[in-house]
Amino acid sequence: PLFSAMVAFEGGTGIPFDAASFDDDPVVWFAARSNSKPGMEGGKRECWTIVSTPEYAMAKIEETPMQDPKTNEFIPQSDDYLTSVPGPDLRNAFERSITNVDGILGENALVSLPEVVHVDAQRWGSALPCHRHLRRDDDDDSPTAATRRIISGVAYDGGRFSLAPTKEEGGGGRADDDGGCDGGGNGSFLVDDGMMLLQAGDMVSNHTPGLESAALSGYYAAGYLHEKLCACTS
Repeated sequence: PLFSAMVAFEGGTGIPFDAASFDDDPVVWFAARSNSKPGMEGGKRECWTIVSTPEYAMAKIEETPMQDPKTNEFIPQSDDYLTSVPGPDLRNAFERSITNVDGILGENALVSLPEVVHVDAQRWGSALPCHRHLRRDDDDDSPTAATRRIISGVAYDGGRFSLAPTKEEGGGGRADDDGGCDGGGNGSFLVDDGMMLLQAGDMVSNHTPGLESAALSGYYAAGYLHEKLCACTS
């Protein structure tokens, strides 16, 4: 689980990067300048997307559950809550890291940031798939098994991993040479030839979760399908 926030500043911040990972921050995991995206450079205000750490998100959804404890029904997000708790938390943690010598910029920390004119936030309950080595409840040998917690009957992983580069994960078997799954379904995508069904995405890939993992899964699945179609027409 993660929370994300969009923070709009009145003017340019002077922050010397467009995106960064905050490896040692307990609240902020990643931040990116929205104005650095193609086609968004001309905005009047400087906007930042800030993503929380899994640890922070787990603590917040434990305080304010996503499911009713009695009925297990999903509890919709509340704008009042999002803009009064996680939104300000992410904004303040981001500003603190930017303007503090103990933060991400070190001795180059900024003195201050422009006035904030807008804050919005979003709860992302299933942001990233669980890592392969954490998908079994009885995996007591995993060094990061202590990061697993059960909240409202749902297993979550609060462990952080490197956001880049994307790499193949162990513990689940290796993909075939074409990226497809083996007999246990441990490749970059899942396929059932009998049903003529493929499933792709980072939730089934054998790479670390993320956009690149999802793209690789789709790429290998498309290649597999192409070979099947060519074999049928040859």
